[in-house]
Amino acid sequence: MLNKYLLILCFFLAFPANASEDDTLFVKGVYTHHIVDFFKRFQDCEEKTSEEIIQYYNNGEFEDMQPSRMVNLGFTRCKNYFSLTVKNDQASAQDYYWSFYNDGILFTLYELKNNKLIEIGETSVAQKIEERPTPIRCLSFKVEMQAFETKTLILKTELQGHSNLYFPTDFTTVEDILIYEANNSFLLGRYFGYFIFTALFNLFLFILIRRKLYGFMFGYILSMIAFNAIEYMYDVHLVPDFIHSFWTRFPKMFFVLLASYFHTKVFQYFTAHKEHFPKWNSVLSLINNFILFILILFIILKLIIPKNTSFLDQYRLLLFLLFLINLMVLVVNLLYSVYKKNKQAVYYICCNFLLILSLVFYITNTFQIGGATIYMPPGNIINSVAFEILSLTIAFLLNYRKELSEMNKNLSAAKLKSEKLSEELIEVQENERQIIARNLHDGLGNTMNALRLLLEAPNKNEKQISGTFNLAKDQFRSLIYQISPKEIENIGLYKTIQQDLELFKNTPIEVNLTLLGNDNTIETIKAVNIYRIFQELISNIIKHSKATIVDITLNCDENTCSLQVEDNGVGLKKEDTKGMGIKNIKSRVSYHQGIFHIENTEKGMISIIEIPI
Repeated sequence: MLNKYLLILCFFLAFPANASEDDTLFVKGVYTHHIVDFFKRFQDCEEKTSEEIIQYYNNGEFEDMQPSRMVNLGFTRCKNYFSLTVKNDQASAQDYYWSFYNDGILFTLYELKNNKLIEIGETSVAQKIEERPTPIRCLSFKVEMQAFETKTLILKTELQGHSNLYFPTDFTTVEDILIYEANNSFLLGRYFGYFIFTALFNLFLFILIRRKLYGFMFGYILSMIAFNAIEYMYDVHLVPDFIHSFWTRFPKMFFVLLASYFHTKVFQYFTAHKEHFPKWNSVLSLINNFILFILILFIILKLIIPKNTSFLDQYRLLLFLLFLINLMVLVVNLLYSVYKKNKQAVYYICCNFLLILSLVFYITNTFQIGGATIYMPPGNIINSVAFEILSLTIAFLLNYRKELSEMNKNLSAAKLKSEKLSEELIEVQENERQIIARNLHDGLGNTMNALRLLLEAPNKNEKQISGTFNLAKDQFRSLIYQISPKEIENIGLYKTIQQDLELFKNTPIEVNLTLLGNDNTIETIKAVNIYRIFQELISNIIKHSKATIVDITLNCDENTCSLQVEDNGVGLKKEDTKGMGIKNIKSRVSYHQGIFHIENTEKGMISIIEIPI
């Protein structure tokens, strides 16, 4: 009976002892719960001395923290002190790590002992591995504790390149943190490996088929690798030591905005925004170009101003605002594209749904809007990006397969067109040979027979012989000119056409010639074909049109040579469009992948030919 009363008495004596120590963190090996509940905080905006900080702590002016799994105090410019009373609740000495997970913060740890602050160490992501108090990825301080020892630790935080004070934290054994770091490294290694593989895959596609879409996707993935390397503090392992000090000057928001730039470009090319929504595309391009300018300017400023200043703090705010603006405009474009039933936009929004949601969580968490958000380990954004890249890569492969199929069809069609064109050109050449043969037979052949008869006549008429010989010489020169107009090589296309039109001076046909541009840029073979087309058109006008006025305009610039011939004749009959002359013109124009248009007008007929130079 006495034993029962003693047990009850011990219970009531023990209860107030535990109740008085409810702000003390008891650790006995691995501690798996949140430790922020045990924090007390004091905000220092006036550069207090260590003696003043101790006095504030002793006077109970350190405030209790709200229960949370992390410290998130929003935007602040002040230093903050966090106190943590911890007791090693086991009968042997034990080493613990107090660890922090965020960049842009300088952490300094003190032990409050004998009413003095004894510095244990300071660390930040700007330090290389070998310079940190504990040489591991996460920022950690080693706390050595004897059996049942109680310590009061004071943590000081100073923002460096950040505007908001946010960091997850835990307090656990050395073995536990090393096991966690090893497991986390394997997990994140798989994500980074996947990102690097998809980045190289898109780079390979960009080099292979020269489509900007894959180049921008490559830039986007690299930007997200850079962001996640900083977000998870693996940049200390991934970035070489000789550029690490320069690397740590760039905040996460720089790489977020850079990723936003490339992401917008991917969206524009993937949804063919320029073709379907040119006005919206112009707005996106304008914002994107400004973002690129601001990013380049930020790099230049970081080279000129190595240390963080209030000006750079404002610049970082500009980066964040630009990101929000670009995100909102992009979302509006997505919704508008979906409204207009753009299938690629629908697929794109499905690929990015998780990413948009995680960005909303990221922003609300930064501004402390709403309550706790959903968290997918190892992180919302990295999971969302992995899903987005996978789904977009599948879409790219399907598009590539579709484009390859279309390209093969186009090649087959081009091959058939080339074969048909070759047949037509052979036919044109054969017809020209027949014309030359006919002219040889009917013209030069008859003249040579007449010359032979004059030479064989007993009474030679020197004047007739000389006249017939000159006629044969002119006919021969004309035939040579039909075969190959050498004047084009010597005096150019413009002068050759001008000389031909001199023949119309003493005819009832009035010819007006307008020459624009410069014929020096035209290749000889194209100049000859344009000249042949001109001859064919003029020949058709003389033979069929009964025209009295012909207006000719020839304009050759750096890209195109266009010939326009207009007359006031009777126009073109339907059966004439199937004639050999029109067929010859079409074949010559098709050979150079040009455009041929002919139609009747109220005054007569117009022919327009455009051949790319």
